[in-house]
Amino acid sequence: MLWFLIVTVIPVTMLVFTSLQPFYDGISTAALARSSLDNYRVLLGPGDFRDSIVNTLILGAATATIVTPFTALCAWLVVRRVPGAALLDHLATLPLVFPALILSVAFLDVFVNMPLPLYGTLLSVIIASTVRYLPFGMRYAYTGALQIHPDLEGAATIAGARGSALFRRIVVPLLASALVSAWLVVFLLSVQIVALPLLLVGPGSQVMAVTLFELWQNGQVTELASMGVVWVALMTMVSTAFYILTRNRQIAA
Repeated sequence: MLWFLIVTVIPVTMLVFTSLQPFYDGISTAALARSSLDNYRVLLGPGDFRDSIVNTLILGAATATIVTPFTALCAWLVVRRVPGAALLDHLATLPLVFPALILSVAFLDVFVNMPLPLYGTLLSVIIASTVRYLPFGMRYAYTGALQIHPDLEGAATIAGARGSALFRRIVVPLLASALVSAWLVVFLLSVQIVALPLLLVGPGSQVMAVTLFELWQNGQVTELASMGVVWVALMTMVSTAFYILTRNRQIAA
């Protein structure tokens, strides 16, 4: 409980306190008297702050939604030792070798030299994030696929299931818990990283991590704190919803 107090309760309390101040000059009675919700009114009103929140939610959801089914298929092929599947496993794990900033520079060079105008768009960040977080989705899906006995698929084959129907109707439902966990982890990781989108975002594709970084550089501490509080609340809601969903599914099973 003491450790939880030090690493969670105290920092979050300070974040909330700072977010209520017009300017930060420490904790005092005068500071408490100046507390207001003005920072939140600016944050949640029309403007760049709200746009960056929406863009980040789109980024996280799109990245997780692309990574999860793709890695589920790859993991199943690897576990069943399909010819050539080992190469998929190595390719899906390869992004772990590159630091996020190096990967961002590589994609920057690719997007700038492409004939399609992708640089500076949210789609460019989604593509880079999808590649970055393939290894995480792969590990969750691989662990889930290992728990599916081949006899279940053999029985489905005898009953007439073939190809995509076998994967869609037998494998995916059995992988559901692992895939939900993979989706949540990829979502939470992709929305918080700074180094990857820092070189790829444009004026209309700002995301939360980059906006927070710019606020800190500009010395806008109270706006930074209010944005942090909103983001912590949103991520807590997402995590809690997926925890309840996973738990209910396990109980039902």
